[in-house]
Amino acid sequence: MIMNEATIPQKRDKSLVPLSREHHFGLLFCWKLRQGLKNGADLQVMRSYVNYFWNNILKVHCEEEEWMLNRLLPKEDPMQLQLKEEHRLLKAMIDLIAEGSPMNKGLFKVLQQDLVNHIRWEERQLFPYLQAVVNSNELETAGKLLEHRHAVQHDTFTPEFWAHSVNRV
Repeated sequence: MIMNEATIPQKRDKSLVPLSREHHFGLLFCWKLRQGLKNGADLQVMRSYVNYFWNNILKVHCEEEEWMLNRLLPKEDPMQLQLKEEHRLLKAMIDLIAEGSPMNKGLFKVLQQDLVNHIRWEERQLFPYLQAVVNSNELETAGKLLEHRHAVQHDTFTPEFWAHSVNRV
């Protein structure tokens, strides 16, 4: 049986592991948004969570990814351009939610789906691409520099709007 290339798990270069690990927390963020919508959570609380997650976790993560790609790829590399454009679009969606106008469930749905798609693209296409085209010594050096910049962040947002169904009267 011949396996599709996309279904073969790739061993992640240790230089990319910190960024890859954070993708789990990005996917968990998306799950929390979906659960909040499903459970009828207050959209203002969800907006506060989106702002919290951006300011405390996602913004730094995006900056670190862009910093790393700036070190490893030419400025006009299509993968680097796509990463920056997707980060810009995610930030624009977060800004729309932050402004609260119009405050509707659709904004949260689009944000979580766009972020899931972005993370999947990074894991399935961008990171394997980096491992294939970047000299392993350069990748290792960038990974060591990233270690000094990188601080593990924790999601401590409350209330846990994703854990409860809203009682409707």
